[in-house]
Amino acid sequence: MLPDITYDPAVVASGDPIASHSPWLEQLVADSLPRPLDRNCSTDVAVIGAGIAGVATTFFTLRDTSADVVLLERDRVGRGATGHNAGQLATYFERPLCDLVDAYGFDAAIAAQRAFDGADDLLDLMIAEAGVDARVERVLGHMGMYTLNHLQVHLRNSLLRKQGGLRLDTCVISEDAEFLADIPVEFDGLYTVCRQAMIQEMLCTTEHRYRAVLSSPRGCANSALIVQQVLAYLEKQYTDRLRYFDHTPVDRIVLGDEGATVHAVGHEVRASKVVLCTNGFTDHVIEDATETHARPTINRTVGYMAAFIEPEPRRPNVMSYIRNAAIGGDTPYVYATRRTFDRTTGPSTLTCLGGPECRLDDSDQYDADAEFPATILEEIDRDIRPIVDGTRQPGRPYDYTWHGVMAYTADKVRLIGFDAHNPALLYNLGCNGVGFLQSVYGGHRIARLLSGEQLPPSIFDPT
Repeated sequence: MLPDITYDPAVVASGDPIASHSPWLEQLVADSLPRPLDRNCSTDVAVIGAGIAGVATTFFTLRDTSADVVLLERDRVGRGATGHNAGQLATYFERPLCDLVDAYGFDAAIAAQRAFDGADDLLDLMIAEAGVDARVERVLGHMGMYTLNHLQVHLRNSLLRKQGGLRLDTCVISEDAEFLADIPVEFDGLYTVCRQAMIQEMLCTTEHRYRAVLSSPRGCANSALIVQQVLAYLEKQYTDRLRYFDHTPVDRIVLGDEGATVHAVGHEVRASKVVLCTNGFTDHVIEDATETHARPTINRTVGYMAAFIEPEPRRPNVMSYIRNAAIGGDTPYVYATRRTFDRTTGPSTLTCLGGPECRLDDSDQYDADAEFPATILEEIDRDIRPIVDGTRQPGRPYDYTWHGVMAYTADKVRLIGFDAHNPALLYNLGCNGVGFLQSVYGGHRIARLLSGEQLPPSIFDPT
């Protein structure tokens, strides 16, 4: 039986933190003994990071090329952001599609969105070939909107998707929406009008301010359990081409004209190519043997989540709620995922709430196991719970509280490809929206590049 986690008012007043406990890590099988790098070695490809990005990169590289791979992990497989997230499957960007079109041009932005839209198939391929039995639940997710600005941005996105031949999201608007008559005629046919009660039913909320819903394919899955099972498959399938080392933090990567040398725990890995699948460059430095180049800027943000278990099964759902009056404001949106949660006693329902964020400075050290601030749990219960589940009484215990770091590039577009200055270095990193499908697509794209395929320019190319 799990202990109750609640925010006692006295604890909040004192500022004492709460234990951090991710529900996804609870579902992992016991690890084998630690396997740190214990010798110098050489390989074709060194992959840094055994989260969803690193394991997907390793999977597709072994599957689609003849390269040998060394996979290095500072902790254990899936223990970083992959085991400390909301576990959503989604294919959108942190920036609206219309913004990407303005920045990169129609063709490039549409091609990038099409690539992410196809990442579900890549995940299914990886799961099927690796024999993964981790539960993956696909649903139609709903996002709540309440201003004309929200509608105009997302209907413009839908119009661009239609022009680009992409899958269309659906949009419904309440007949009570104050801005209904002000929606530009160019968006006719991209939405339907419905009763306000339908809006609240789709969003599972009692709040009346939300007047419209955008619906798109989403999903729920434990990415940590997926990568643990995929890695176990890879070690059996490619015994002659894969070497995996954990408890092996990388100190330094030295790039040369003919490859790179990775320095970790007193040993060296010499590789023709190195692929960074991490949350940034805070734990190691990258050096060029001949000259110094600036590397991409990575900004880190910590996202906070809490969850409660209900013994009876409930329909899986994914919901998000905009809180800024205009898209792009400073207030984070809030979200909820409701999913089947498998435990030793059988399946139950886990509802996750998230939204609070904290930006880290470059010098800040982040620990995924650090305690959870009681004031954050109070904020979740006070500000997010009423939106997501108005029937749940305030102050009730939460079964899990956890946090995870999101690493954003300066333009919030994922980096996937060769370093702009040295082709010995590649990236598959950068938080690119809710969910981990983007990491899977990145792993497939990296494998194509490593195979020598000449891909057209992309908005994901490092510059």
